Amino acid sequence: MNLLFHFLLSYLFVDLFFGNAWNYLIVIFVFSVLIDITHLPYLFKFRKNVIKKRFGSEARTRFHEIYGLTLFSAIGCLIFLFFNQMIVEMAALCMILHFAVDFVTGKSMPFYPYSRTEIFLGISPYGYKNKIIFEIISTVLVGVLFWFNTTNLLL
Repeated sequence: MNLLFHFLLSYLFVDLFFGNAWNYLIVIFVFSVLIDITHLPYLFKFRKNVIKKRFGSEARTRFHEIYGLTLFSAIGCLIFLFFNQMIVEMAALCMILHFAVDFVTGKSMPFYPYSRTEIFLGISPYGYKNKIIFEIISTVLVGVLFWFNTTNLLL
């Protein structure tokens, strides 16, 4: 999924579980999209052919799979002992949502680098054009929920 979708979904969940998400926009933004920094090596490697190659599971490093989730969870547990616990919980929620959305809506190699077995749950459409349409519709729907939430129209 795209960065905007990850941010909007994380915002809605933080607001649902913690309330007052508007005051934590920076935390929500940073931790909902931070994991996508792992795409940079792929982008640098395939600069000119990135559109042809697309962003499948091959665009992710080990940190964008279960290996990374485990590592970031361990780091989060350590940080939880020393910093504002609510902020750490929000950050963890945003990162877990990111991992979950990517796993559920796309191809993944969850045990990479130990196994290159690719998993696709089939929840989102397959194929480049269908995936783009799915992402646009999903992002617009979450955007509408975000708008309703921030304008207090959502119950």
